[in-house]
Parts: sequence; C-alpha cells; structure tokens
Amino acid sequence: MLSIRRIPLPTIFGMKTVNSFVIKGDEVVLIDCGEDTDASFHALQSGLKEHGLLFTDIDRIILTHAHVDHCGMSERVAAASSAEVWVSEKMWDWALRPQELWADREALMMPALIGYFEEKVRPLILGGYEQMMGSVKNVWHPVKEDRLKLFDSEGALEIDGKEWRVLYMPGHSQTQSTFFHVASGSYLSADMLLKITPTPVIERSLEHPGERNKGIVQMMESYKRLMTYDIHKVYPGHYEHFTNFREVIDAQTSRIYDRAEDTYQLIKSGNHYFFPLYQQLYEGRFSMPAMIMMIGYLDLLEEQGRIISEKVNDQLQFRVT
Repeated sequence: MLSIRRIPLPTIFGMKTVNSFVIKGDEVVLIDCGEDTDASFHALQSGLKEHGLLFTDIDRIILTHAHVDHCGMSERVAAASSAEVWVSEKMWDWALRPQELWADREALMMPALIGYFEEKVRPLILGGYEQMMGSVKNVWHPVKEDRLKLFDSEGALEIDGKEWRVLYMPGHSQTQSTFFHVASGSYLSADMLLKITPTPVIERSLEHPGERNKGIVQMMESYKRLMTYDIHKVYPGHYEHFTNFREVIDAQTSRIYDRAEDTYQLIKSGNHYFFPLYQQLYEGRFSMPAMIMMIGYLDLLEEQGRIISEKVNDQLQFRVT
C-alpha cells in the first residue's frame, strides 16, 4: 500500500504554495522540497512532524525539475537530514551550478522576450520580468556533488521497494521528470499536470542550445503521451490531488487550441505585432505568465505552418501563410 503525503510549502510565486510529497515506508523519500527560505524550511519541518517524521528520518530527496520552487532548498534539507539528492541527467548541471545556468538562461531569455515588443513597451516588460523572477537567485542554492545521485529520465526508479516508471515530460520545463507507479496508477506529475494550465517557461533548447525551446509545442506532445497511460490519481506540483486526469488534459488542450485560433484570427484581420495581439486577446490585462502563454500560441501556429514571423526594425512581425 502506497503512503504518499502532501506537504504544501510557501512560495514567492503567484501559485502561493508548492507541493512536497513524502513517501513513508521502510525508507522515507521526499519528492521536491521548495525554495530556500526560512518560511519554507519551517513549513517542511512542521509538515514532516505531522507525519511523525524529522529531517533526520529522510533517506532520499528526489527532484522533479530545475525550477527554484521545487528544488531551491534541496542542499539545506540534505544537510539537515544527510539524505542523498537524486536528479535526472537533464537536471544534473542545474543541481550543481544553478546560479551559472540561471545567468545563462537569462542571457538567452531576455533578448528573446524583448524581441516581441516595441521599444516604448520594453521597460515595462523588463520591470514585470524582474518583479516576477528577480528573487530567484536568492532562494536557490547548489547541491554538493558528493550528495548527488543520478537517475535516468526515461528509466525506472525504486521508491520504498516499489518500481516507478520515470516519464520525461517536457513542456513546462525541459528538465521535468515525472513518476508513474503502474500497479496503483499513482502519478507524481510535478508541473506537467495541474488543475490549471501550467505555463511553458522560456528556456534554452536542449536539442539546439543556441535557440530557445518551444515549450507549448513540447507540452502538447507530452499531453498526448500521457493520455496513453492508465492514471488513477495525480499528485501535482501545486494544489490538491485529483483523479479526472483525462478531463483535465482535454480541457487544457482545448483551451490552448482555442486561444491559438483566436490569435490566428487576430493576425489574419491585420494585427501583426505581439503587444497589440496580446492586449486584444487578454483585454489589456498585464501578466507575465499570460504573455509567455501568448508566445506559446504563436509558436504553435508557426509549428502548424499557419503563420510566419520575421524581424522588422528589431521587432517580430507575424503574418498568416
């Protein structure tokens, strides 16, 4: 019988909380561990205590993906517990050198993001980005290499004597591993499946390091793949567990395709630049996650061959094919 317990932790992001899961049996395994803040550390300590555990009881920490709200506190928890920290090969470098890789990501992301906006809007966008992401470096610290252990992002992992399939599910993050226990249908989904649509984060492409990824395109492929599994219960990276995973995927993919179609019709009617498109689609609401989703809709339309983009006066312009 699986014993999976959720411990919600505070986060600096708009999600308000992020989930850590504890699997308690012959060994104690922690899945994800929040940001490195005192509030998060004490919340995890209290959550463990509710399940009759101390930090020193933790045998292993398994990290799902290289986003600060899921892994920033891993070294601090490992030091308090003497636990090993398990990561996939896609996350290994992020565990060791988060500051360096974050700087590398920003060096790619900022020019990519700014190219969507006209000159007069760019300071507003930079300010919004800094407000949303500026604190990341302060709450994410590297893991000592002698604590790190490697698992295969498309292999299997034994957790408390039971075999879990590791499912690599890019989209929200290119480093994202999820875990499926076939016998029970339990799925530790990280941020692949949430009750709300996860935002595909702008990152450097793993296949083409000089380019950014097309996260929403990857996410749609991951959704298709997930629909082939017999999942009974989803333990997500944020919010409560749920069981209606097919309805969740159907609703989220339909919403994405509908939004992409709305974007296409706006371009077809003569709106060729990102910010006017965004303002019409989102009715003037300023939201960095919404802007990133908008970039995703444009990526999806380009992938489908329905639009093309080109740089005009240092700004991207979009036209139907």
